[in-house]
Amino acid sequence: MSLNRNILPICALVLAVFLAACDRGASTGPQVDLDIAREAYLSGYFLEAETAYERYLQSDPQGKHRLEAWTRLVEICAGVKGDAPKAVTLLETATLEYASRPKENWPLLFRLGELYEQQGSRKKALDAWGRCLDTTGGDVARAVQVQMRMAMADRALGKADLAVDLLTQSISQAADVETKSRALYELAQTYGMSWNWPKVKTILEELLAMEKAPQDVKVMGTLLLADAYEAEHNLPKARELLTSLKETYPNPEVIINRLATLGQHNESLPMVKLQPGDADRETAPSANVRRRRVSPK
Repeated sequence: MSLNRNILPICALVLAVFLAACDRGASTGPQVDLDIAREAYLSGYFLEAETAYERYLQSDPQGKHRLEAWTRLVEICAGVKGDAPKAVTLLETATLEYASRPKENWPLLFRLGELYEQQGSRKKALDAWGRCLDTTGGDVARAVQVQMRMAMADRALGKADLAVDLLTQSISQAADVETKSRALYELAQTYGMSWNWPKVKTILEELLAMEKAPQDVKVMGTLLLADAYEAEHNLPKARELLTSLKETYPNPEVIINRLATLGQHNESLPMVKLQPGDADRETAPSANVRRRRVSPK
């Protein structure tokens, strides 16, 4: 009985789209597949949308809505089914198709880099983002967005000098306070990894002086600044900074514990783990998706 309840809405949806297509004089073909895919996607029937978008791509090699189809197939695979490898394969194919169209290829290459990074393939991510950087076409905001992701990947691979260069360039190019403040924070993090605390303090003081910097960046910057003062054995200043975070840090227990152990850290003092944009790089949900309506995670 539950199976019938699942199938009936799908059949009704397909029938409705099919009849609408017939009214327009087209009972089969790419347009019908596209209409079914769109309606299913918007209604939350992602597996049906996936099938219809795949049919559309196969049946209309020159279709003007192919970018939509590729993009939504990637969203379904990575975001709904949790099938990142298939999403990567789709993007690799799509980026080849749009290689001669930089504007359309930019978001595909950027997403490809994100998925590679989620899978731990940072070198492949850097390659994708490098190609992405070549497609910005003078769009400085897009260039900065790519450079910052490349910098964090380089830093994770131990290439701090490259990260510093990319972040310094991003800071000089950033057109808004939020982007500049996040780039400053990442630059301070990078210098902190090499224990260059004077440089860290200089950068963070500039960040904290920015009135319109986002609150979350200021909070992270303050915590990192406290780390810098603690590393230099200026415990009163570190305590002052940590105390100022009691009401604003997302997890107050972290601040309480840091205050309780202040001055007890050795030279392996951990860097701040909270990073701007971490939520966007979370892995996708389980691949246990049945042929029914699935709510996006």
